[in-house]
Amino acid sequence: MSDQFIDTYSALEARMKIIDVIANNLANANTTGFKRDFGHILQDQTRVEAGTKVDFSTGDLISTGNDLDVAINGQGFFAIQTPNGVRYTRSGSFSLNAGGELVTKDGMPVLNSSGSTINAGHGKVAIQDGGIVTVDGNEAATLKIVNFKEPQKLQKEGLSRMIWTGAPDGVQDVPDPHLKSGTLERSNVNAIDEMVHLMSAYREFEAVQKTLRTLMSDMNSKLVQELGKLS
Repeated sequence: MSDQFIDTYSALEARMKIIDVIANNLANANTTGFKRDFGHILQDQTRVEAGTKVDFSTGDLISTGNDLDVAINGQGFFAIQTPNGVRYTRSGSFSLNAGGELVTKDGMPVLNSSGSTINAGHGKVAIQDGGIVTVDGNEAATLKIVNFKEPQKLQKEGLSRMIWTGAPDGVQDVPDPHLKSGTLERSNVNAIDEMVHLMSAYREFEAVQKTLRTLMSDMNSKLVQELGKLS
């Protein structure tokens, strides 16, 4: 198989991955706290592949009026406890479980500034601006908000969660976070922009696909010629 055929096939596969990235962005256009992925083509003398980077820009903030909704206006992430360890999210759509713990929509406990779970009991619970959790109007805890020295070392894990893959000292507490209560951060996906990117990616895919078909046709013709010489 020729190097040109292999290079063209890898270029086609890379464009397919870019299309998948854009399609995933579109699918999460209404997911609270979702951060879009930016797909790009990486090419050197030996290979063509698709790379991705996460766009950490802040999405629009929308008022919900829910006492347990909170949005980060600027940099930072909420810290949550999962069975696989601490994870980080921008989705501040919280609730209380049967035991009175503050949890995410999928039941993962939210952590306070000391790194412990928040048990608010059964009083009137609310989250104030700045991330202060109150029970019956009394301060009970403060949400843990962290930032990272190298955000590119955050990896998506699904369910709007991020896992930190860098060194432990790369996770830093945000001392004075800008949090807005009764508010949620929307996805930072612009559906119209993503559709434009998708159409462009499809055009590139079709162009590479056409080149691949031409190469395959040429290879088949040469194969027929060689087989004819053997008969």
